[in-house]
Amino acid sequence: MSAMQDLTTSVEQVARRNGASLVGFGNIERWDGAPPEVSPRSILPITRSVVAIGLPQSRGALMGIEEGTYWQAYNVDNYWYLNDVEAPRILRQIVLYLEERGHTAIPVHNPFYHNMGQKLRPEHATGPDGIVSLRMIGVCCGLGELGLHKLLLTPQYGPRQRVFAVFTDAELTPTPLFQGEICDECGLCAKECEANAIGPERSVKIQVEDCTYCHGPLDTAACGRIHPGSKPEWSPFWQGTEKPGEQPGYHRALSERFHTLGICAGRGCLRSCLDHLEKTGRIEAKFNAPLIDKPRWKVKPAEMQHEKQEEK
Repeated sequence: MSAMQDLTTSVEQVARRNGASLVGFGNIERWDGAPPEVSPRSILPITRSVVAIGLPQSRGALMGIEEGTYWQAYNVDNYWYLNDVEAPRILRQIVLYLEERGHTAIPVHNPFYHNMGQKLRPEHATGPDGIVSLRMIGVCCGLGELGLHKLLLTPQYGPRQRVFAVFTDAELTPTPLFQGEICDECGLCAKECEANAIGPERSVKIQVEDCTYCHGPLDTAACGRIHPGSKPEWSPFWQGTEKPGEQPGYHRALSERFHTLGICAGRGCLRSCLDHLEKTGRIEAKFNAPLIDKPRWKVKPAEMQHEKQEEK
């Protein structure tokens, strides 16, 4: 085994020993065709390799929302815990392992406020903080493909994981790019998206080495309105008594305590897609109970709920 492969194997072992379910590697050349502002080198200019880790989301947390009974697990476990607790801990162990061996490494968490600062060097593509697509990180590190909805699909979990990364100047053996087909173009992600944010055709193409990955256009502004349940028709937590400009108390509690607010929970892109892939046997994860087995709920207008409460 070469020194490069030996280091790659050791890094994977560190990641898995600390809880990463998926691990892949990509050489920086896989980003040669990417715009400079989304290249790993926009964050660490000396990057030579990328380490991607995937952490599965709780399926039960998704079922709680699909049933319409429980939102806290999705926001706490699938968002806050993975993003703010578990992933930083695993990434830190990978970084420490590499840096103890003389390699510079930087952890890349779930991004928040990016490109907010002034550009400090003329050779930089943007100001701090730099940003990359963690979905494309997963693709370029061989974890899976892009679905029509632009989410990463893996053969293990479909869309049910979050991806994080480490950029390093170490030379690591790249994982072969995924060559299979997980998405069967059922179109349920677009059909079931209440924001109508997913385009019906794969018109966006991305070239990585000899592979072409495609996804439909995504209206992020429309998605961004539905995702936090910003209107009564999108969230069951509106009571109809909120003052103008005021969010429901449950929304505020999630935001203040866990710094996240996920109400939609991917009705089309995540839950519909996952249910279809499970039922058609296109991914490895198997469960006794289907994720969706009854007509899907719709929120009644908050003012109607308030009127009914007054009638009682």
